[in-house]
Amino acid sequence: MTKPGIFQELKGILQDFKFLVQKGEFPIIRRQGEKDPGDLDLEWKDSWDWSSIGSKKETSVPGIQMRIPPKKEDRNFSCKLCSDRLSAVRHFIIRGRKKILVLHYTGETISGKESYVKTSPLKIFRTSEAEDIFDRMIQKVFGFTMKEFYFQEFPGCLFSQDRSNEEDWKRRTQNCKVQVQETIQEEGIQGIILLGAAATLYFGKEEALKQMGKTLEFQLGVPMVVLRSPEAILAAEQKRKSSKADSTEFQEAKKKEIEVKESILSQLGIFHQEIKEKI
Repeated sequence: MTKPGIFQELKGILQDFKFLVQKGEFPIIRRQGEKDPGDLDLEWKDSWDWSSIGSKKETSVPGIQMRIPPKKEDRNFSCKLCSDRLSAVRHFIIRGRKKILVLHYTGETISGKESYVKTSPLKIFRTSEAEDIFDRMIQKVFGFTMKEFYFQEFPGCLFSQDRSNEEDWKRRTQNCKVQVQETIQEEGIQGIILLGAAATLYFGKEEALKQMGKTLEFQLGVPMVVLRSPEAILAAEQKRKSSKADSTEFQEAKKKEIEVKESILSQLGIFHQEIKEKI
């Protein structure tokens, strides 16, 4: 292999390695009994004063900043726009390589249901089944895995679903547009996919149904398609599987499942044609 060829191959390896590091897809070796770092709940507080820890005497070292700021991806931890939040969603942003941002929400929104808390930095949706079906649809339309995309929780915090109404959720997502706009600017996002619950919280239930399948603009120059969530497909599949094969319910469930899948694939295809030259 020629020297230019070797350098080109090395460049590709380093680019892939950087991507793996950003995605965190490496096993973490721990001593027996140690907690997984993903299970530790760490939150930076502006009131902490590192210079006073361990000693009342204030000390400083030239060239070293004693106060450690939060990471960019943890900016939702320091957000104060929603006073009624319970906590920030951990691992609320996952970075990819293709400039498409998927906005979704894994927090619970239905009153009376047990809250769900995401703990793993590698988990995107609530279940592996939801991730699998969304991945297959993305590969079918775009030709690459969904892990090439960016994913962000919208809103980026957890709230009490038992004490929340539609207007509360709309206010929270409007506030959280600040987080999305920061991601768009920092990462050069060229298009947005708004999924399921996030769309319902953003628009309200009735308006979300009207916008479903449409391509809008999240902000000037950034197209956004509104889609059913992969959980909606799973719900249709589960209804079919739980019905008797010769029943009317089975046929209706099967028809609904096909309609949902074909609709999402069609809408993704239109969106792909619109932004494929930009990503």
